[in-house]
Amino acid sequence: MNNMDSSPYFIRAQNGGTVQLNAKCFNDPVHGHIQLHPLLVTVIDTPQFQRLRNIKQLGATYFVYPGASHNRFEHCIGTCHLAGELARHLKAQHPALVDDKDVLCIELAGLCHDLGHGPYSHMFDMKFLPKFEENQKWTHEKGSCMMLDYLIDENNLKAEFESYGLSLTVDLIFVKEMIMGPFDPENKNWKYKGRPLEKSFLYEIVSNDRNKVDVDKWDYFARDCHHLGIKNSFDHKRFMQFLKVLTVQGENAQICARDKECINLYEMFHTRSALHRRAYQHRVCTTIEAMICDAMFLANEHLKILGKDKKVLKISECIYDMVAYEKLTDNIFYQILYSTEEHVDMENARNILKRILCRDLYKYVGYSKPPKNKSVHLSHYDCIKMQEEIAELDNGLEADDILVNVCTFNYGMKGENPCDQFRFYSKANPDIPYQIRREEISHMLPDTFQDCEIQIFCKYSDKCELAKKCLQIWCQKRKYKPPITFKVAETSLTPVKRPSTSTENNTNGAKRLLL
Repeated sequence: MNNMDSSPYFIRAQNGGTVQLNAKCFNDPVHGHIQLHPLLVTVIDTPQFQRLRNIKQLGATYFVYPGASHNRFEHCIGTCHLAGELARHLKAQHPALVDDKDVLCIELAGLCHDLGHGPYSHMFDMKFLPKFEENQKWTHEKGSCMMLDYLIDENNLKAEFESYGLSLTVDLIFVKEMIMGPFDPENKNWKYKGRPLEKSFLYEIVSNDRNKVDVDKWDYFARDCHHLGIKNSFDHKRFMQFLKVLTVQGENAQICARDKECINLYEMFHTRSALHRRAYQHRVCTTIEAMICDAMFLANEHLKILGKDKKVLKISECIYDMVAYEKLTDNIFYQILYSTEEHVDMENARNILKRILCRDLYKYVGYSKPPKNKSVHLSHYDCIKMQEEIAELDNGLEADDILVNVCTFNYGMKGENPCDQFRFYSKANPDIPYQIRREEISHMLPDTFQDCEIQIFCKYSDKCELAKKCLQIWCQKRKYKPPITFKVAETSLTPVKRPSTSTENNTNGAKRLLL
């Protein structure tokens, strides 16, 4: 390590290796023992970061998978660890391109990238906030940068940052750009301000907008699979060992992988797709998140939260006031449930949450697939329009009686193959990056990278059959595939066991023996 003895980040160990100054050790169930820089520990030990202990990583998935109890807190620490591991790996290969300050900034970005998540994680920014038109452009990444500024100011950490050589102008901008993206995306010369063009590859570590290969995914794939009980077929440890920085087309420096890791990379995106199908967009998860959103929407005008200068805010207004937003966690479920206000909206909100606890969920009616060329992401307002179109087909059904949810499954870049944006190198020519096309690898790899499913739920059992009939007519009018519909009893989490006679029991037993 160059100039290691004068570095403010590392000291030389007796065995000749390096140890981080006053590093604190965390025992993580996924990555094992993790050592973090003292500045990172200082950030962790703030109320703004500790807030993440009360925000479920997978939102309402915990209501379906009993093991999915992990939170954003541990995911951020895991992402920080992997970001540091990859940064140090690249530093060892390219010491002239990566320095200790870069490594610390990258770790800090990994640690703080999810500070802006709201109650039940993506449910808040993708399902609740879109119900309010004024919040359409807000993202949790913007919230993370706002919360980071608030964290530094509220805990007087400016001097602490500067004591480790970090500038709150250039270096903090670099950290925010890694979280949120460029401040000046229209600049044709170079859209980033935190680091120069020759260090462009550093922006691919925490959140990679080029090809979606980043340490954020590596951690949550491994962590979510661990807690969900689902096998993870992607080996991030192996993949990291075969990464290096190469100049692509004589311009930007990019992180490239050895060609033999191409199948491993496809496994990464296949794991992503499988997790979305089996957990993130599970039909029961979708139902419960919709119910929580409905309850929060009803409570929005009535549940008041104190913000800066003791200003009273609605739930949907807290995203622009970090004093208030800091108080928004998954606990809002029980704030609404145990509220005592007698307004009809609050009473309805409490009843919805009670239905969740009693597993009296919105009923799954069925689903349909639109034509292949129409498999696109639809906004909240598009779904509302669909609800109105379906409800108009029968006078006995109202738009608010049903729920339309559009599930989109892809590899992270809509209909594109993200592997086409990745570059590889070979053993014979380690300094020449090149693209490997899907057809060059295997004919068994997918040729379509996005699938779409329109799901219909009914809020009331007595209207399910009516909703099913309207769905069939609606799909026929739109020239969609005939919907796959279900009986109400089939949507129960635990099927009712049909009574059987002793004769049937004996017969079934005989069949089991034969099998």
